[in-house]
Amino acid sequence: MQLSDGRLWIAERHGQPIEQFHVSQGSSQDCGPHCVAVAVNFWLGQKKLEAKTVAREMNRPRLGMGLPPLVIRRIPNWATFPWGITDMLKAHGLHASWRVRASEKDLHRALLEDHIVMPIFGEPLQRQGWKWNGWSHVAILAGWDPAAETYWFIDSSHETTPSSRPRDTFLRHWNNMERLLIEAF
Repeated sequence: MQLSDGRLWIAERHGQPIEQFHVSQGSSQDCGPHCVAVAVNFWLGQKKLEAKTVAREMNRPRLGMGLPPLVIRRIPNWATFPWGITDMLKAHGLHASWRVRASEKDLHRALLEDHIVMPIFGEPLQRQGWKWNGWSHVAILAGWDPAAETYWFIDSSHETTPSSRPRDTFLRHWNNMERLLIEAF
C-alpha cells in the first residue's frame, strides 16, 4: 500500500504487521526456510510454521508430478533454490512464482498490491585473495522509502526488524543474482 508520504509498505493482514512474525536465523544458512515461515505465518495471521521445521522439511527432496519427478528444494543446511521456496509456499496455500530479470517496478507494484515479495541478492563471486567467500541471501521486502532511497526488509539475518538497505547497494546485489524474485499472494 502507498502511505500518505509516498512510502510503499506491505499492509497488515489480520490486524498484524509482518514484522510481528520475524524470526532470526542465527548463524544458520536458513534464510529461505525462515522467509517461508514468516510469509506463511503472516499470510495466515497465526504462527503455524516453525522455521527450523521448515528447514528440515526442505532438506528432503519431494516427489513431484513433472519432469524431473523429484523436486530438490535446497542443498541440505545450506542453499535454498527459488523453486524450493515457491514449492513450500504453494504447499501452504499461497499462490507463488519466481522469475529472473525482474525490475524495480515489479518490486513497487508488488508492494502496492500487498503481495509478499522476496528478492534474492548477493555477491556470489566475491573472493578474498584466493579464498571464495561469495554469498547470496533472500529476505522479505517490507517497504520502500523514495525520499531516503532505502528499501526495508524483514530479514532473518538480523536480530531486529525491519532492517534497511540503501537502494544503490541493494540494486547492485540484486543485479548480481540476475534480479531473482519470488512473489506470493
